[in-house]
Amino acid sequence: MSEFTVGELRDQLKGIDANAKLSFAGGLTFYRIKHWGDNEFLIEFDEPEGYLSETFKKNNPGVKVVFMDVSDLDESSPVNAINIEVR
Repeated sequence: MSEFTVGELRDQLKGIDANAKLSFAGGLTFYRIKHWGDNEFLIEFDEPEGYLSETFKKNNPGVKVVFMDVSDLDESSPVNAINIEVR
């Protein structure tokens, strides 16, 4: 599900202690909730989203997004391309 309402999220969280920790699959790190439109907000993560070429998306329709851990990257050697293996 890529879109859901605040009410649907509240329903999912109903009964969970307010001090319970939430984790994101894939090791993503929560960054913020950003006001995106009149009645829409975007949940953002610390990890930047990688670019997927149209050819890659056509050949791999099950891959919707790729996030990258850039904590070990050197600013003097930017990433130009990453080989993503789909199994």
